[in-house]
Parts: sequence; structure tokens; C-alpha cells
Amino acid sequence: MASMDQQTKLQEELDSEFKIVRLLGEGSVAQVYLARENALQRLVAIKLMKPALAADDTARKRFEREGRSAAKIHHHNVATVHRVGTLKDETPFIIMEYIEGRNLADVLKAEGAMTVEQARGTLSQVASALAAAHENEIVHRDVKPDNVVRERDSDRVVLTDFGIAAILESGGETITRLTQQGQLLGDPRYMSPEQLLGEDVTEESDVYSLGIMGYELLTLKAPYEGTTSVQMATAHLKREPIPLARVRPDADPSLAELLERCLSKNPLHRPRASEVAKALEQDESRGDSGPYADQRTAVPVPQSAFEGFILELRRRRVINVAILYFIIAVPLLAYAADIIEYLPMIPGDVETQMSILIALIVASFPVVLVFRGCSTSAQRVSSAPSRLSRGPPWQSFI
Repeated sequence: MASMDQQTKLQEELDSEFKIVRLLGEGSVAQVYLARENALQRLVAIKLMKPALAADDTARKRFEREGRSAAKIHHHNVATVHRVGTLKDETPFIIMEYIEGRNLADVLKAEGAMTVEQARGTLSQVASALAAAHENEIVHRDVKPDNVVRERDSDRVVLTDFGIAAILESGGETITRLTQQGQLLGDPRYMSPEQLLGEDVTEESDVYSLGIMGYELLTLKAPYEGTTSVQMATAHLKREPIPLARVRPDADPSLAELLERCLSKNPLHRPRASEVAKALEQDESRGDSGPYADQRTAVPVPQSAFEGFILELRRRRVINVAILYFIIAVPLLAYAADIIEYLPMIPGDVETQMSILIALIVASFPVVLVFRGCSTSAQRVSSAPSRLSRGPPWQSFI
């Protein structure tokens, strides 16, 4: 009855432009209606937020952000957003392109695992959609089969549900973060290690989720074993994926290698979404398939070796530690130069003693880095399962 009341209210307020046909589906956040636009005589989907959630300011902002985020992306494999608006009672709605078809989760249940060619084509389209989103500084955060729709009577697939997408900070503009500190959004089966650790989620996180989805399209399974959220989180953080050739021998080596790169624990070692799309398109155009393919698609490195080295140093906070170490070491050496002749050190002149002292200080720097790295890694890995064991906060707005 509540659904009918919402449908009636929606029809009354949009009556001059749209004719509501029927309720398409309902989730925890919104109801989606099929409607016909009177002027253009085309079918559209209208996503209307549930009134109880619309009263929550954070939930409403998330919903409105979905529309604004998706509206920035103009791509064949992303559902077009026509309008974002609110009803008289301030319940927000989004009017978007209607895609007649089924999501990939339902497709896999009904049809089983995809062929290698089908999986490659599907992943290529999703990667291309992600590349378009990333160009607009939007990270999807929740790439999974449930959020990809395959159009009926077509090979086209469409990436949907940017409801928990994050707009990256760029230039001097500060984007208000709606997610509470420490809260996980998304499905833990598809989360990247950095997402599980509560670190910044970047474009590479979407690529990791795409790699997980690739395994599922080909094998109906995840690349890691685990039944609980904690087990899956531990696998994402510490274990290597099951070799694709073991569960899908007919998959060509280039595809297996590409998915393996997507699942790298280090985000800097993953390809960009645009590179994944390009590699898959090259495989398709060349006709590579099966274990007899004798050529591989080389996924380009996103930066030069020097740039990659510098980025890795920054990621591991090596530069910060080096600066702090230098700040401490210089005054220490200056002080030592004044008192070194009075210290019971190795026999020799002052210059020899200073050379030995400088060598010891320089040699101890790698030791400091090793201890810091071990301490940080142990702290992060041990804290992730304890955070997840408190409950599944990622289910709040899915």
C-alpha cells in the first residue's frame, strides 16, 4: 500500500510530463518506477527515495550525490541521468535512462559462468565506463555484478548505482565527505585492501573490484576462499588469488595476467581502468582466446620507472621518515663534532672517528625504515578484522 501511495504522489506531481507505468523494483534506499515521457514518448526510470530515509540529511545527500555524480558521465556504458529533482515534500528523485534487461548477478544465476569471449567483452565495457567516471574524478566504490545491467537483445552492459560514489578532491575545492570516519561502504567481497583498511579509496580500488568481478564472471567464485566477512577481509589483505588457469583452463594467459594485475595488493601496481579496457579491446580485435593464444597484451605502466619509484616512496612514507631522520641527524653530528675527541671511540684521528660516526648514522637509516614498515603493517592488518567483527556497516545504504 505504501508503494502505491508513493506511486500516486509521484504521478500527481509529474503528471504533466510523465505517465507512471509500474513499479520496477524496490531496495533499502529507493523505489524505482518505469515511466513514459509524454513529450518524447520514451521510457525512463524514476528512482524515488523512500520518505523515511529522505528525512535523514546524510542519506538524502548521498542519494542526491548519486544523481549529480552519474550526470557528469556521458558514456555508452553508463545510464544517462536526465534530471535530478525533489517532490513538494522534499523527497528527492532521479530520472534516468531505462535499461531493459537483467543485472549480471541474475544472469550468472540463470545462465552460469560466461564464456571467455563474453567475459572479456563485458569487462571491457565496464572498464570503459569506469575510465569515463575516473576522468570526471568519480570513484564508483561498489563495482560488482549486481550493479551492472546487461541490455536485453544486446551485448551492451551498463554500469549503474553511483549511490556511494566518491567525488575526489581536486584543485582547491574541498568535497564534503559524507561517510563517517571508519565506516565501510560497499560489499566486502569486492573491496580492495586499502578500502578494508579504511585508507583513501582511489580509482585503483575500482580496478581491484573489477578484477574480482572478472573471476566471478568466469568461475562463479571469488578468487579467494572464505565464507565470513572477516575471512574475506583477511584474504583480500594477505592471500594471493587462486590462479585462474586452475579453475578456468580455457582462459587465455593474457586475460589471466591482466586480472592478476588488477588484484595486486599495492594499488600502484594495478593498471588504470582505461588501460584494462584498451588491453581487452586489443585481445578482442586480435581474436585471442583459449590456451593456444601465442601473443599477450602488454598493459602499459601508468608512469615511468622513476615516477613509480617516487610514488612508492611517498606511499610508504619513506620521504617523510628521511626528512625527520635528517633533522635529527644533522644537529647530532654537529654536537658530536664538538665532543668526539673526548669520547672513548675507535682509536684514530678526529676525521676518521667522524667518518665512522657518519657511516653508522647513514647505515642505521634502512634499519629504521624496516622497523617502521613492520610496525605499521602489523598494526593495519591486525586492526582490520577487529573493525569488521563489530558488524557490517557497509550494508547501510546498499
